Amino acid sequence: MAPLLYRLSSAVRGGPGKSLFPGLALFLWLCVAATPCTAKAPPHISALLDRAREVNLHADRYWHILLHYRGTPGGGIASLIDDPAFFLSETGKHDPQSELEATLRAFFEPEASEENSARCRFPARFAWLNDRMDIEANQPPEIACEEFKEALEKVAPRSAVLVFPGTHINSPASMFGHTLISIGGPYQSKLLSYAVNYSAFTDETNGFAYAAKGIFGLYKGYFSVLPYYQKVREYGDLERRDVWEYPLNLDEAETKRMFLHIWELREIYSDYFFFDENCAYQLLFLLEAARPSLHLTDRTRPWVIPIDTVRAIREAGLIETSHYRPSKATRISRLALQMNKTEQEIALRVLDGSLPPDQLPETGMSPKALIRILDLATESVEFSYFKEKLTQDEYRNRYLALLAARSRLGPPSEEPDWVEPVRPDLGHGSNRFSLGGGFRDGRFYQQLKIRPAYHDLLDADAGYIAGAQIDFADLVLRYYPEREKIELYNINLIDIFSLAPRNRFFKPISWKVRTGFLQRLFDDGDDHLVYQLTPGGGFSYGNKDALVYTMIETELLVSGRFRDSFAFGVGGSVGALVKIGNRWKVHAAVRHLWHEIGDPHRGLEMRLDQALVTGTASSVNLSVLRERIYDHSATDVGVTWNLFW
Repeated sequence: MAPLLYRLSSAVRGGPGKSLFPGLALFLWLCVAATPCTAKAPPHISALLDRAREVNLHADRYWHILLHYRGTPGGGIASLIDDPAFFLSETGKHDPQSELEATLRAFFEPEASEENSARCRFPARFAWLNDRMDIEANQPPEIACEEFKEALEKVAPRSAVLVFPGTHINSPASMFGHTLISIGGPYQSKLLSYAVNYSAFTDETNGFAYAAKGIFGLYKGYFSVLPYYQKVREYGDLERRDVWEYPLNLDEAETKRMFLHIWELREIYSDYFFFDENCAYQLLFLLEAARPSLHLTDRTRPWVIPIDTVRAIREAGLIETSHYRPSKATRISRLALQMNKTEQEIALRVLDGSLPPDQLPETGMSPKALIRILDLATESVEFSYFKEKLTQDEYRNRYLALLAARSRLGPPSEEPDWVEPVRPDLGHGSNRFSLGGGFRDGRFYQQLKIRPAYHDLLDADAGYIAGAQIDFADLVLRYYPEREKIELYNINLIDIFSLAPRNRFFKPISWKVRTGFLQRLFDDGDDHLVYQLTPGGGFSYGNKDALVYTMIETELLVSGRFRDSFAFGVGGSVGALVKIGNRWKVHAAVRHLWHEIGDPHRGLEMRLDQALVTGTASSVNLSVLRERIYDHSATDVGVTWNLFW
């Protein structure tokens, strides 16, 4: 209405502040604003609008799915889409009715190009409204929508697969894994399908900065559609992440409905939030658009972790089977485990160029050993090329030489089948509730712990990566009956421990970072709350059953009880993590820091933690801590029962 009023008033003015016909202007304004003499919608559009109002079509759940509407804390409603281009009504983000009516009107507006046509931009809206109201019987303007039809023909959606690239132990940006959807067409190979991905749009290379900005919604998230083989290469070959594929039991019609909605979201952004409005949550709307009877977005928690959405989708009956696609790094590690020390040394000589592949028979190794060596070398050269450690010419020459040597050895010998790891969605729940008690310096306490996410070193490894700990907002409350006091014992805002073992073929750095508030021993012999930031890095060695590590650490402590209100120290830690059978894990560690800046003092900590898995969703932990700080010592012994969900 505002542009129309502007044109009308301009027509009756001789210039700014010079109204030539004030009476006529007033009449026209009243006509537009309050009387039936305004330009009305054509009768057939008015009839459609009246019918939509009569049946409250704007309140239909499918309309809310297509617009990504969710309830707000104040009792209202709002779309999770933040891009104004997604809405045809100025109030559409908060008003389902105005958006529906604007959409109906837009379908009948003649447009100069497909790019501006609502029918071409929003095919899912048109298909649903046409099904409910028979829009085509009212003869909307004909438009070819060639770009959309070409995309639909190219993708040819027939089936869909939920894809879960697992966590990368040394990448904070991928610490929780990821989810995307692969849309399959008439092709036999899954790699020829198309991947639908939602992610933050950023060129940030610092993983910590990426995580911090993502927590506060400082990135825009976009949907993208790419050939699936590109995503497999990105995750499996470049990022060292195993990929799990879960075929969804959507039929062809449901898959097509999902694709129509995906088309509507192209080049449309939403503010990306790491813990809720993330890759996992946004994909749930696509599945609900495909099958409206699903209520996946209603079942999520305040925080949304990708693997939890995989579980929710499985529990909704969409997942029946899975397919495991190991990363190139996993394949290299598996091949190395088959080889003895001599074979590994020869493989390293082939990789560093000191032993040409065609001279391998001169080593006297058996044909089976040579096959293992060449297979590992081939995978390693490919991996180095994908990581841009080799030029294209170097890669081509070395790869062809390896293939030529390998071809002379005949087909591969039969090897024992690899034991497929436990599916990530079958591991323990990412939420943990704990009850327990113990003694600290002879004083009995009762303890309650709540951890929203997600896995620590002592939790069962099934479905997770051994040696990886990612805890967020781990809250511990203690009650001391003797003092009749409840205290915040600690809250770890972030607690990451990445034990990535080194071997002959991979040399990763193990690292840790912990920040939060905790009770700490002071020079008065009592505990007081301090803020702590502790990063560290080092090396670890071993395998999934036994790891030893050593790290150099720094620590910043902040409290008004310190001289100058802080203490900064440097030191280190050594430890071992051992798994005994499938149910028992032990972690022993010693940590010593010298605080020389701020408030000088020493801190020595020795601990022994054990966990026993007692069920599919429960465990029992026993911990013993001995610490000496400011020449005061304290011993803490506690037992907790843990429930995962």
